[in-house]
Amino acid sequence: MSRNKNADLDRVLRAATKVFLERGFSATSMSDLVAATGMNRAGLYAAFGSKHQLYITALGRYRDDTEPELRAVTRRALEAPEGEPVDVPKVLAEVLDVVSRHAADGGFVVRAAVELADDPATMRRVQDAWTDLERDLAAILARAVERGEMDDSADTARLARTALVFIQGALVVGHADEDEARLGDAAAGLVGLLAAHRPSATAEEIRSQAPDDALLNES
Repeated sequence: MSRNKNADLDRVLRAATKVFLERGFSATSMSDLVAATGMNRAGLYAAFGSKHQLYITALGRYRDDTEPELRAVTRRALEAPEGEPVDVPKVLAEVLDVVSRHAADGGFVVRAAVELADDPATMRRVQDAWTDLERDLAAILARAVERGEMDDSADTARLARTALVFIQGALVVGHADEDEARLGDAAAGLVGLLAAHRPSATAEEIRSQAPDDALLNES
């Protein structure tokens, strides 16, 4: 019975999440939630306490559903064995691919931040989501610097924050913009920015690529 009840509440929560994503918090009425979930008002109040608490719970459900994809990408980079390169531009490109696939719904976290910026309970969860992703990105960048795959002058904290803010903006643009090329071009620009922090060629590499002295003397 408990498993059945939990499964039913999970179904209700997913249906409510969809409504909040489509309408936002303010424009969603309890009648909308009753119609979408099939649960009456008394049942919704008993299970979740209030519309606001249901929204907070739905936001958590959204993170549970979408963030494992992002974490899988960042975990692979952070747990790469010693000697295996950390290709930061490639990692970021994979993160942006996940983001682009979720951009159609506008990104619940971004929409929550815009609509309920003055609500501490919502913003605490939004900040948690941002902090988690920024921390992982900074750790990946730091790992790349340690392994000599990014220049040691790179400001990894600032680059991680730049990437985080870009990703949040990408969710908005991907949701609202009919020009698919705009997001793709911007993503390529950010990947290029990180690629520019790869170490310059060493003197030995430069010498190996230079024309042989004997050939120069013969010319």
